[in-house]
Amino acid sequence: MRTPAINFEKEDLELLAEYFFELFLPRFVGQDEGSIRTATSIEFSRKMRNKVGLAVLFENKIRLSLTYFQANPQFLPYTIFHEMAHLWLYHSGFDPGHTKRFYKKMLEFEDTGYLIDPEVHVHTRLAAEGRYVYICNNCENRWHLKEELDHNIYCALCYKREGVEYYATLSSDLARRTTKSRRERQDECA
Repeated sequence: MRTPAINFEKEDLELLAEYFFELFLPRFVGQDEGSIRTATSIEFSRKMRNKVGLAVLFENKIRLSLTYFQANPQFLPYTIFHEMAHLWLYHSGFDPGHTKRFYKKMLEFEDTGYLIDPEVHVHTRLAAEGRYVYICNNCENRWHLKEELDHNIYCALCYKREGVEYYATLSSDLARRTTKSRRERQDECA
């Protein structure tokens, strides 16, 4: 005999999400690599159809699929941990993508004993860390890119908030560490 599925209400899921965020927080605060910001907000959305979770880096927010987690609340802990790992990397100044550093952090989830949905939560892509970090001069949001840009980019968040195009600049710390810029390499080829 099959057990009927329990469909959680949004308020129940919000409480569960907060519980798991607080439970996992010690794994992301005061680490050698850095810390996540503890004032992270979590929201559930019916609009999320193609993803179960999303770390909104610039807004320090975790957005989750209400429809998916109402039917599959047992997988909420993994997604909370996964999105916290993205935010932690971003707040610590690292590329927040699915890099080796990200997967190393995700190995810690195995210690929790909570479930993983192998059909949804298993990533196989490994992204190289972005070597070039561009920073918004107004709000300090960061973009980690694989190649140096030959054009300007502006911060869409600042534009949305203030209606002003604040252009990002290449981080000078990283620029000193890179041996040759894209322009230097292009000059050598010319």
